[in-house]
Amino acid sequence: MSKKILILGGHGFIGSHTSNILRKQGHIVGVVDCYHQYYIFPDDEYQCILNQRQEHANADHVFVGKIEDVNFMASVFAEFQPDVVIHLATYPNAYMVKRNVVDATGNMITATATTLDLCTEHNVEKIVFSSSSMVYGNFESDAPDENSKTDPKTLYGSYKLQGERMCQIWHREKELNYTILRPSALYGTRDMIVRVISKMAESSLTNGNIRVQGPDNKLDFSWVTDVADAFAVCATNETTTNEIFNCTRGNGRTILEAATMIQQRLGGDIEIHPHDSFYPNRDTLNSNKLKEFTGWNPTEDIDAGIPNYLVWLLEQPFIKTLPRYQEVMDQ
Repeated sequence: MSKKILILGGHGFIGSHTSNILRKQGHIVGVVDCYHQYYIFPDDEYQCILNQRQEHANADHVFVGKIEDVNFMASVFAEFQPDVVIHLATYPNAYMVKRNVVDATGNMITATATTLDLCTEHNVEKIVFSSSSMVYGNFESDAPDENSKTDPKTLYGSYKLQGERMCQIWHREKELNYTILRPSALYGTRDMIVRVISKMAESSLTNGNIRVQGPDNKLDFSWVTDVADAFAVCATNETTTNEIFNCTRGNGRTILEAATMIQQRLGGDIEIHPHDSFYPNRDTLNSNKLKEFTGWNPTEDIDAGIPNYLVWLLEQPFIKTLPRYQEVMDQ
């Protein structure tokens, strides 16, 4: 049965892919986005990717504004009357939270409380909350599952964990259902140059250097369409109600492995640097619970995903202006 699904951050990286999947399934999708630039991107890069995200999302309704604006959010809920809310509107990483603590608190804590209250007021069936593997802090086992200890080492991870707790409290006190997903190390098409793989690729195309911090450190790299599919599944699958799920490929790979794959296509020299101690030590996550509950099956590992991402990246107009672009294309 078709549902009305409101995606906060619906023209973002995960949100635009999630909207596309849900629209293809016949659901009515509303998108909330304020188009905030957490980084200062060149205008051509930002507009190029934003245009692609908006077109790909193909949402039925678009509401432009900040989730921190209580009156705006109240008007969105009153107009759209969602059955399900997917909350993806958040600061993108730990460094950005560290640099903008006050704004991040408003975005990740206060606005989440507002959203939960509005969900309760409008009898929303469920909220799907985007958390993070950063809630675990330093991984204390080879593949933490959802019952493993949470001990965030960054304010970002702490705020994500607080968001989880808020969902659980609203369920206990106000009977609002939830599903919590914990993704990790995202990459894929229509991403800004902000994450590990995209930054290494851009660096190679700019100056021929691929900076690797902590070459032996592992991340559970996750293809964005696989993660978006998990959000779409959880929005429409009752078996996921009031549960927490890891949401990753389930196969940790070293940062050096990822850098080597980028080097094979783009060339450049790999520069080895120590691990950035600001970030916790992470590795593989156990995502078997989500697979068992829903049949979710991530399909793209980095052996195929990185080459596919680079094909898309090299087609982007803003990349064609980088110093080594033509050299790479002539290889």
